[in-house]
Formats: sequence, structure tokens, C-alpha cells
Amino acid sequence: MIERNRILNMEFDDSVQGYNYIDGLFAIGYYLYLMVILYVFGVVSFKTDLMSNMYRAFPKMNEQFVQNIYYIPVTIIMLLPVFIMMLLKKQKWDSIGIKGTKIAKSIALGILFSIPLVAPSFHYAILNNKKFIPVENMIWLFLYFFIEIALVEEISYRGFIQTRIQGLIKSKWLSIITVGVLFALSHIPFQMVRADKPLLDFIIQDSVHLLLTCAIHIYLVYLYTRDNNILSAIVAHALIDFVPGMFY
Repeated sequence: MIERNRILNMEFDDSVQGYNYIDGLFAIGYYLYLMVILYVFGVVSFKTDLMSNMYRAFPKMNEQFVQNIYYIPVTIIMLLPVFIMMLLKKQKWDSIGIKGTKIAKSIALGILFSIPLVAPSFHYAILNNKKFIPVENMIWLFLYFFIEIALVEEISYRGFIQTRIQGLIKSKWLSIITVGVLFALSHIPFQMVRADKPLLDFIIQDSVHLLLTCAIHIYLVYLYTRDNNILSAIVAHALIDFVPGMFY
């Protein structure tokens, strides 16, 4: 029974316990900051010629590599407030799940937990005789999902917002579901601009994906709390996003 309870338990370790309402307000403020950045980045990317001009400026370079370079500034802008707030409050790296111990275990956990969610993509590819994309594209695509998507979102939502918001929402499950909803909603600003649709139309069209994204948050929180190392969630998240793009 003890072992079963440990498996089903979702508890953060001591390094992320005891946050107060100030930490919770920081988390909410940071979330609103992310929403604004994502919307502005969407407008810049899809309502201006900046992205297309960048591709034209480097015609002989791999397009996926150019996209990775294009995303680097917004990656830094999105994560910078986390490190500033940690510095101001004198919080350690492990308070957002960044640890230098048991790295191999965290990577293995990430791969293991990604399997149920990537298996359908492999199954579909096999049934439809899909081929792998070129190796060079595959490498840059994985790095894109690992660094500019998974690393940013895991540190932001699982590592920072989810732990700090418990200073405002004391109920563990209510806080997890709340951040799950916030995580799902955070995908709206950028993708809405990309789809060029009004807010309500986009939400209706993307409702299933938004619900799945909320569920993914809960799944990744569970994974994170297996060893309280954000690397495991980053690896799983990167693979979940990357595998469907491996085929054409």
C-alpha cells in the first residue's frame, strides 16, 4: 500500500514548498507577461515580413536552423523574468527543478513517459508508409522543440508558475487544474494570430486541442514530481512535440 501511494502521489520536494501569496502574485504576473509576449510575437511573425525576410536573408541555410535562430530572442525574453525573480528572492536553481543530480534517470523517465503519447504517431507512420525527414532537418527540429518549446514551457509552467501559485491556491489539485487551464489558454494568442481567426472562432475550432493541452499539463506535473527534476518533463515534452514531425 505504501508503494502504491508513492506511485500515485504528486508531491513537490522541500525545495518548492512554503511559497506565500507574494510568490503566487509573481506567478500570475509572469503568466500575464507571457500572454502579452506570445501575442506580440505572433503579430510580429505573421503580420509583418520579418520572418520571411529572415528566410530570404539566408537562402542557402537550412530553413529549420534559420527558424531556430529566429526564435532565440523570444526564448530569452520569456525566461528572463523567472531568473530575475529568483535572484530578487534569493531562490535556488532547484526551486524550478534544475538539478545536476541523477540526470540519466531523469532522461530515462522522460523517454519512458513520452512513449504512450508518441506511439500513435509511429503507428500512423508505419500504416501509411511515411518516410523520415532528412537527418539534418530532424536534428534542428528536435533542438527547436527541446530548447525553444519544451525547455521554455517546462521551466515557465511546471517549474515556476505551478509551484509558486500554491502560495495563492493552497489546494494541490485545484492549483494543478488551474495552471492546466492557464497553460492551455497560453496557446491561444500566438496560434490565434497564426490561424488569422477571431478569438471565439479560434477557441471553438481548437477546443479539443486546448482540452488535451490541459490534460498534458497534469501528466507532465505528475512526471515532474517523480524525481522533481524538470529535465524529465523537458525530455518528454520535446519528444511528444517532435515525433509527429519526424515523418512526411
